[in-house]
Amino acid sequence: MTVKEDMRVRRTKQNIINAYVALSEEKNLDAITVQEIADRAMINRATFYAHYHDKQDLADQVFKQAVGIFTPLRNPLLFVSREVMFDQLEKTLTAVLEDCAAHRGILLLMIDKTPPRRLQTQLSPLLASNIGSILNEFGITERSEIPEELVLNYIVGIFTNVLSWWLHKGKERQMSAQKLTHLLIELALFGHLQVLGIDL
Repeated sequence: MTVKEDMRVRRTKQNIINAYVALSEEKNLDAITVQEIADRAMINRATFYAHYHDKQDLADQVFKQAVGIFTPLRNPLLFVSREVMFDQLEKTLTAVLEDCAAHRGILLLMIDKTPPRRLQTQLSPLLASNIGSILNEFGITERSEIPEELVLNYIVGIFTNVLSWWLHKGKERQMSAQKLTHLLIELALFGHLQVLGIDL
């Protein structure tokens, strides 16, 4: 496949995804048909099926793309030491939130149109190793009675709920990704981390 052909394929697939997301804002996912997606993307059904097995395959790829936005948070270099942890985390989380804003439609589809906790369930394994690293770095696992699994679910639950609020309301509140990141870290530093016994 040539570069030009590859770009054409990527553009076609993105058009299909955009059509699916746009239709999801108008009706329930179960009510959306392949023909409607094809019409909105200005392609024929054969082109749709050249890229996706069926509507469920498309939905799975959309959700995979949504979760992929958060992969920078998996970077273990964020947590090399507590001296660099929060500075690097703030930069990375700001970039991730900016990407979330750029893909707002896909994320809101996942948050509003799929079973509850689906995003949280998808993010938990992605963030588990780094959250575990934080707990170990600060010695929480040794001196706290709070189970690590509870901490993980608590953090991911708060993050997904705040993300949902921001994607729905943040723009009208004129809250930037950088501002939200700063507030999240402030809340963690002066609230949750102290409950866990971290001396900052």
